[in-house]
Amino acid sequence: MEAEKLRDLLRAFFERTIDRKDYDSLFRYLAGILKKKGAGSLNYGEVGEIVRDFMIKLLDNRDKFLSMMDDPTKLRAYIGTALKNSLVDHLKKKKRIREVLEADLRGEDNRESLVEKGEKSQLVKNYELTEIEEVFRKEVKPENVKYFCYLLDSKRYKCLWGDKSTDAIYQDVSRKRRVVEEFGRKLRDLRISDELVREFINTKLSEICEDLRSKLCKEEKG
Repeated sequence: MEAEKLRDLLRAFFERTIDRKDYDSLFRYLAGILKKKGAGSLNYGEVGEIVRDFMIKLLDNRDKFLSMMDDPTKLRAYIGTALKNSLVDHLKKKKRIREVLEADLRGEDNRESLVEKGEKSQLVKNYELTEIEEVFRKEVKPENVKYFCYLLDSKRYKCLWGDKSTDAIYQDVSRKRRVVEEFGRKLRDLRISDELVREFINTKLSEICEDLRSKLCKEEKG
């Protein structure tokens, strides 16, 4: 997108005359900058959250950005820097949340009850499971999710293939085995414990598969 086009979109955004199509174009452009600035490891939800928060900041600082409209190149460069700062703030916040949870888990107050420690342990585990889910959604294409579901429970998720025979489904799953293996290697590279992997399969993956089943399986559609 040319700097002039970005300027025009921002002007319409500030003046609240932007239509849905141009709004989406602006949103995608800002998200693209984030990806180039180092947000490649984040999932779509996180990128969207950063962009939405950034657009609110744009409105809050409307006058500052309007003063740059005569120099589109400078405006685009400034937007890039500001987005980078928003990304850094997001990553620092995410890191701080983890550090606080882990500090709590260490039980710096010796008077803390075992029940309280157990609750904090679960908080850390939930946070780590969410991180694995983010990796899953980033690394596994939507059309390949069903192969994980089939390996989770072949009978329950057979319906994800529609009216295909059991043999045809088995052959298809066998051909896609590498998809599952590649994700397993990714988790090993991240040094995810076997316990957490099992927890992810029993909780997060099950939820993902049930959601997919409700959307695709005839019996779930009623």
